[in-house]
Amino acid sequence: MSAESESGGRLPARVFLVGSLTRFAQGLYQPFLGAYLIDMGATYSELSTFRSVGNIAPTILQPLWGAGSDRVGRAKAFVVFGTLTGLFTVLLFLWAATPIDMIILYGIQSLLLSIQIPTWLSLIGGLIDEEHRGTELGNLGIVTNVASLLATLLSGFIAGFPAVIPYLRQALGDIGFILFPTVEAWREAYYVPFYLTAVVGITSSIVALTIREKPPDKTQKRTFPPIHRILSRPGDFRRLCAVATMFSFSMSMAWPFFSVVQRVWLQNTLLEIAIASAIMTGVTVVFTGPLGRLSDRVGRKPLIIMGRGTLFTVPIIYAFATSTIHIYIANAIAGFAIAGAFNALTAYIYDVAPENERGAYLAVYNTFTGTVFLAGSLFAGIIADLIVPIVGSRGAVFVMLLVSGIMRLVSTGFYTLLREPREYSSTLRAEVLALLGRRTGGSDRV
Repeated sequence: MSAESESGGRLPARVFLVGSLTRFAQGLYQPFLGAYLIDMGATYSELSTFRSVGNIAPTILQPLWGAGSDRVGRAKAFVVFGTLTGLFTVLLFLWAATPIDMIILYGIQSLLLSIQIPTWLSLIGGLIDEEHRGTELGNLGIVTNVASLLATLLSGFIAGFPAVIPYLRQALGDIGFILFPTVEAWREAYYVPFYLTAVVGITSSIVALTIREKPPDKTQKRTFPPIHRILSRPGDFRRLCAVATMFSFSMSMAWPFFSVVQRVWLQNTLLEIAIASAIMTGVTVVFTGPLGRLSDRVGRKPLIIMGRGTLFTVPIIYAFATSTIHIYIANAIAGFAIAGAFNALTAYIYDVAPENERGAYLAVYNTFTGTVFLAGSLFAGIIADLIVPIVGSRGAVFVMLLVSGIMRLVSTGFYTLLREPREYSSTLRAEVLALLGRRTGGSDRV
């Protein structure tokens, strides 16, 4: 009996546990990496290079890992190795002395985590049947995002008590001085989150070993699909990659500057940054389940358009932000957009990809969009540094955020060109009218 049949085409509890542990570990450090670079004194070009480096390794190597796991038929081994090494490497961030050091270490960590990303999605994709795909991905998203939210709040809370590290240093004696050597006060705030990331990452890897993977179909020949063959094959997947190009470029243009607005313009503490990240994650949690189930009824395309169509407001709000409340509002909108688009995009790729090549298709999509992300971030950082003498440091950030928002809005229209691979039982319009009818006490018929 296969793992899928045992679970009725739904995800087993261990998948939720592994996903939660992994996202908890990532939530401990990811929201603060931009602030970490800014505290080091990084320039706009270094910030954009840092963001781009985070995409280089996944961009180049995800097809290798995705297609390799498809060919071997054992995605779990890739997941365990990528999770263990990628999250443990976060410890090395503590020894980065300059932004360049941090860029190099982040590149290594991204390379290792690139093993985990497509193979994890391939692993769980093989455990879900088509009927429950959107719902199960939504449920998994809720649980893992809650874990990330709690981790981020924990990190921010710890950072708000600078006496924690001196206390641990004294309490642990000689070991404490080895684990927590005396450094700049701002750097000590990152000690506990980075250490906890490594510990939780190891735990997640151990639990992942217990997942019962769906056995490969030995009657089906597994090939190693190259990027060129997949992207040159006419169909819905190639169309998705094509329409995602401009939006991915414009979306990544704003990324290097969000931390600048928080840390430099508004002088946000790590706790305030944690709260902003938690708001985004919390809104994502609230809407992921309902929107995941909605995509099973109305299709993936309407949810993708709705999610992408709201993201243009985020850099606009950041550009005009004068208080932390504005950041909280922008992050809440971003959380809703993520809930609408991310799982719908993943489910769409599952829908249009051959079953035995899902990992490769996911990897190729991540590679394609990752390449565009890299270009967008690098372009924005370089242009920002070039226009600083003309418009000033603050003006450069304002211009790039504004341009990103406008381009996001324009490029959303390209997603209307997507085609659904099958018909669905309802439409988004019908669902909205039915909801309004229920709330007003009217008829549910549309």
